[in-house]
Amino acid sequence: MDRLSYILDQLNVNAGVFFRGQLCGLASFEEEGTGYIHVLRSGVLDILEGNREKITLTEPTMVFSVRSQPHQLFGASKEGAEIVCASIKFQTGSRNPVLRALPPSVVLPLSSVQGLGSFVDVLFAEAEAAQEGRDAVMNRLVEVIFVNVLRHIVSEGETPKGMLSALADRQLSKVLNCIDRNLNGDLSVDKLAEVATMSRSTFIQHFKNVLGLAPGEYVQNVRISAAKKLILKDKPMSIICFEVGYEDASGFSRAFKKNTGMTPREWKKLNATAAEAEENAKTGENANVA
Repeated sequence: MDRLSYILDQLNVNAGVFFRGQLCGLASFEEEGTGYIHVLRSGVLDILEGNREKITLTEPTMVFSVRSQPHQLFGASKEGAEIVCASIKFQTGSRNPVLRALPPSVVLPLSSVQGLGSFVDVLFAEAEAAQEGRDAVMNRLVEVIFVNVLRHIVSEGETPKGMLSALADRQLSKVLNCIDRNLNGDLSVDKLAEVATMSRSTFIQHFKNVLGLAPGEYVQNVRISAAKKLILKDKPMSIICFEVGYEDASGFSRAFKKNTGMTPREWKKLNATAAEAEENAKTGENANVA
């Protein structure tokens, strides 16, 4: 599996378009555990993010915010700015080590990435056509655009430390593949050091230097991320805990709560409720369009 495919598999992304048209005033965005993609087609758009200087966009541009950072958009000209905004949900959670390896935000003129402008043209054409299935098509197009943004990040090497560096490391890439393929097997530090053909102490230090966390913490994060995927598929908890490497349900529940602040059942209820609310919102929007 190549680096980009690995990243996408780990993130488990869902996109949802929530605004399309002319932005003539101010809009604010902040939701925990959510990334955003904003696409400027025409006009002038100001971006205000935390304490950073204002960014003014005057050409067709993609703005990708991977983490839930408070930010504001302002249609700076009298005519406003023609944009599409979409949320990016990472169902494996914000603690996913792959997600933490990505840059917090990326600003890409469409002309700087080959083929990106074509996808955006189709996205806006779909928005204007207002045909049946428009929302579903637009959401999938945003996911394709997201993949292209990630491809640019990987190819340009914009993450000097973290997951992408580990995937490019000959020894650590073997370790990461071993972890992914053996979640219910022996993933002790001694075993992983053996896979990396390093001494235990050298392996621990190298792992921390590249990934920014201890091997045991990384393994737990990956196991919990995998468990979340299985929970969303409605697999029984007894089967999930075994598949992700825990001997019993109580040990799995303790690890899950330590990682997320919730028990597996609490997390499932919360995310099922959020998914249902999002689906109801989309259904209501489709009814209004019809």
